[in-house]
Amino acid sequence: MTSKLGKHLFEVPKQVAEVAGRFAAARGQLFIVGGWLRDRLRGEECKDIDLATDLPPARVKKAVEGLGAIYSTGEKFGTIGVVLDDYTLEITTFRSEEYTPGSRHPEVVHHEDINEDLARRDFTINAMALQMAPVAGALLDPFGGADDLARGLIKTPGQPGPRMAEDPLRMMRAVRFAARLGFAIDDTVLDVIREQAHLLDHISWERRRDELEKIIVSPDPGGGVRLLVDTGLMERVSPELAAMKNVEQPRAYHRANVLEHTLLTMGYLRPDPLLRRAALFHDVGKPPARVTSPKVMFPEHDKIGVELTRVAMQRLRYSNEDIHKTAFLVRRHMRPIHYERGWSDSAVRRLIRDCVMLKDETVVVTLDYVFELARADIKAGNLERAPDFLALVDDLERRIEEIGARKEIEKARSPIDGRELMELFGRKPGPWLKSVKNHLTHLVVSGELAPGDKKKAARLAAEFIEKRNSGA
Repeated sequence: MTSKLGKHLFEVPKQVAEVAGRFAAARGQLFIVGGWLRDRLRGEECKDIDLATDLPPARVKKAVEGLGAIYSTGEKFGTIGVVLDDYTLEITTFRSEEYTPGSRHPEVVHHEDINEDLARRDFTINAMALQMAPVAGALLDPFGGADDLARGLIKTPGQPGPRMAEDPLRMMRAVRFAARLGFAIDDTVLDVIREQAHLLDHISWERRRDELEKIIVSPDPGGGVRLLVDTGLMERVSPELAAMKNVEQPRAYHRANVLEHTLLTMGYLRPDPLLRRAALFHDVGKPPARVTSPKVMFPEHDKIGVELTRVAMQRLRYSNEDIHKTAFLVRRHMRPIHYERGWSDSAVRRLIRDCVMLKDETVVVTLDYVFELARADIKAGNLERAPDFLALVDDLERRIEEIGARKEIEKARSPIDGRELMELFGRKPGPWLKSVKNHLTHLVVSGELAPGDKKKAARLAAEFIEKRNSGA
């Protein structure tokens, strides 16, 4: 089906046309709304399509029955989903949402008119609709969304104060769209965000986390995070990150303060969630670590940063796996930079093992991630020194290739497991097991112990325990 959207003619997916036919037969209204219209006006493809209707959820389910897989997890909010081929359609009864002070759950109000539905949407660029049933029609754009899209402007339909108060997460969404689309946020909207940033406290940590994740993988993560800090929103997301603003660093190694250096580092990385997140937190330990005598330094900022990263991410309800991986990279982001060309092969092998994260004998964070983060960190530093540091990291990678056996080193572990150690020494579980296994793993990495040599491992374990017990 060909439809007209503004000055554009384009094909509406046949899957939508088929659904529209069902709604017309049911004497219902159906409109394409939201992101699909916005993206099509920008010349982008989109497989996720939001639709709005006057029919209640029960009638929506009946109308789409037999077309594809139906899911109704959002039915209590008026949304029914249907998967047709490679398209995902979400059909929602005309509605608006509003948060009341002290509540983290929205109150859903249903409407009978598409214009009321559009009037309560977040931004004008998302407040357009294309009628599909009972007949296909032209674009409904009561708030000038198409013009704002052309101008690259984030505005609200109506006054921004009430729109932000209805769902305070919209303040972060404004930042996310600015970072994703390269748009500016209207000055009146920015003023309201600064005034009402405290309303974000009514939003669950999970929802704040999800918006932060979308911002950091956007085309302009630095611009997005800077907006979060400058508007006061970051104080409500992670005060640890907000504290990096205006913390100066020695120009001998850096060309920007801690926050701006962090934003530059993110920008040098591909949009991988783990890499971008690790870059966001990699210097979070610098504000509390900063000393000024005898000179400005940040001793052990990487260790302090690990703890702050864990605190911030736990508050934001990240999974344990995400927390462990991010903290792992924060702790090791400087390891490649500390390489010296006179290192022995054993020292290089130990670095390889230290910079690889394992879980259940499977590599979950590769050495490549540490090197990518280190290179981005260097590029975001002093421009005159960067080439020398990058050459050093290149030399380290060449050494690693020359040594070979990278995969074996990455997965190196003690030839004797915990159960075998307890049987050998007649001891119960305890911290001693970890220290012995770490010692044996270290020997495997350095090449002093073969991975499968249990006999030698038992002898070396006994020597290690004896030395520990004697205090040697």
